[in-house]
This record gives sequence, C-alpha cells and structure tokens, in this order.
Amino acid sequence: MKLWPKIYCIVILAFGSYAQAQVASAATASVPVTVEYYYRIKWGDAEEFLRLYDKNHAPLLEEMKKLGFIRSIRVQEPYTHMAGGPRWDLRVTIVFRDAAAAVSDPEWDKQWTAAKERLYRDSKIFDSEEKTRFSLLEEHWDVIVNEVTP
Repeated sequence: MKLWPKIYCIVILAFGSYAQAQVASAATASVPVTVEYYYRIKWGDAEEFLRLYDKNHAPLLEEMKKLGFIRSIRVQEPYTHMAGGPRWDLRVTIVFRDAAAAVSDPEWDKQWTAAKERLYRDSKIFDSEEKTRFSLLEEHWDVIVNEVTP
C-alpha cells in the first residue's frame, strides 16, 4: 500500500484549511469593533470622576484616535436615574479600527505608553490620579457589542 497519495491528500487538506483561515483572518482584520465601557460611580463622586477622566484618560484616547487605532469615541450619561443593580453613570462607546486594536495590539501598547509619557511628564501624579479615579467607582464593566440588522 502506497502512503504517498494519503500523505499528499492530508497535506493538501491542511494547507487548504490554513489558506481558508488566512483569507478569513484578512477579511476580518479591518472590521471595526465596538466596545462599551460602563462606569457606576460612588454616590457624590461623579464630578470628580469626570474631572479626572477628562484630564487623564480622554486625552490618551484622542491620541489613539489620531493614530488610527480608534475610529470614534462617544461619552454618555443617562438622562434619568436607574435602579441600583443595573445603574450606570457613564458609558463610553469606542469604535476601534479592528479587533487587534480593541484587545491585543502590541503597537497599541507601545503608542499608548509613548502618548502617556508625552502628555504626562510626571508619571507619579498621573498614576496617583488614575488610582483615585478608579477608587471612585462602585463598578466598571466592558461589553463588546455587535451591530444587528433585524
């Protein structure tokens, strides 16, 4: 019994699957990814949280937008009060260039660090204020969302 035909078939199938995966990967590489970031802020601390967000976090996001990692940023507050469990006080919706920019692009990390060093020369103050900003939260969660066409 000759093994070559079987091995040849296995190799062709393996490379075919690999090629399909590469095509699928290339097709989704440029698909924007939307992430909603929800913040539930401790009662009475919303003003301070927003001040620190505007001072430290928003400028970094704008830098990443200028670099093309982010397509759009939208910040919203609810108009009416919500019940305690599902309550959120601030929602930031970011449309990223692609999945890598949203979750795992090493170039993002490099550019974020460079922007942080450029914008905030005193890293101790920046780090302290970011620690304070997060201490003002009761809860924070991130949700990757998909557009649905009914």
